Amino acid sequence: MFHVAEDLKAGRLVALLADFNPGDTEEIHAIFNNQRYMPQRVRVFIDFLVERVGPLLRSLD
Repeated sequence: MFHVAEDLKAGRLVALLADFNPGDTEEIHAIFNNQRYMPQRVRVFIDFLVERVGPLLRSLD
């Protein structure tokens, strides 16, 4: 839903068959195997996801 929420709100997309939507959700995970030696680019990417995608996910609740 976070991919299309803004388009739905703006009216650029219209939900079809909403009564048949089971409300499925997908979890998003950022997985890395060693926090002690995490490359800076991985940390920056995770921070980006939290900053940009986190609010979108919270707005859907």
